[in-house]
Amino acid sequence: MQVLQLNLHPMITRRHLRPALLALIASALQAEDVKLTGSNGRTVEFAGIWEARPEGLVVVTSAESAPVIVTWDKFDLAKLKAEQPALDAARQRAVFLRSTQPVNLGLFAEILTATQVGSEIRRVLDVPSTVKVPVAFRTTTETTVRSSVVLVQPTVLDGLILPSFTSVNHRSKTETETRQITPDELTTTPRRILQQFSRTDGVLASERRALFELNKMNPKLLEEAAQGIERIRASLPPKHFLANDPTLQTLAHRLTEAIDTMRSLSSGQTVDRAQQDRVRDFLTLADHPILR
Repeated sequence: MQVLQLNLHPMITRRHLRPALLALIASALQAEDVKLTGSNGRTVEFAGIWEARPEGLVVVTSAESAPVIVTWDKFDLAKLKAEQPALDAARQRAVFLRSTQPVNLGLFAEILTATQVGSEIRRVLDVPSTVKVPVAFRTTTETTVRSSVVLVQPTVLDGLILPSFTSVNHRSKTETETRQITPDELTTTPRRILQQFSRTDGVLASERRALFELNKMNPKLLEEAAQGIERIRASLPPKHFLANDPTLQTLAHRLTEAIDTMRSLSSGQTVDRAQQDRVRDFLTLADHPILR
């Protein structure tokens, strides 16, 4: 079976590919080879299939080999449809849409494409959680004053007649009431919490304190999100499998920054401008068009 050498990155050589692809083995210890039937009737084994393109499949034949494109005419497409229906569906989408379709078989089974990375980040950010809310009370005092006018009839005192007069009586009543003004629990998401942390205008000091108290009472809220981002980072493909775009080439670093920032917010009592900038950058990254 003839194959076409695939140049994914102008600076990539076998020496650069070897450690990255060996790392794929560590993440998929028992990955099985993918067996496909060629147009000549022979069965060919691939260590991993990365994606389907309009012109063919991006594959590696071993953990140390360079990725190559095997064109569709080199496969028995009838058997491909019968033996690997999901792979054939990816082929049809790639040809019809004239766009790359993720496959992720063999060594690539645990590796995410750029689109899958974005989807997973958004899923982690939008997982709803029911959390306990710091209790806050409000005390109100109300004083009620009631006045009444009483007419005193004329009276005789020691032979003198005292004329009638009016008297004003005042009665006051003070009531004090203390009420809890916060719910016991509320449902929120890591995205909402991070959005509140990233706000710089119109935020009262009391609101900021309440936000830190919320995190203090629910330490798992951002920690679980940080762990989710760690799992995504561990499943990133090697850089040379990503487009030569600054957003994708710095993806691992930006995820590391987001993880560290979320953990610092969970344990701190203040938020500085640098943290807010990193939070905003991460939320922007999650919805970046290149990750959709």
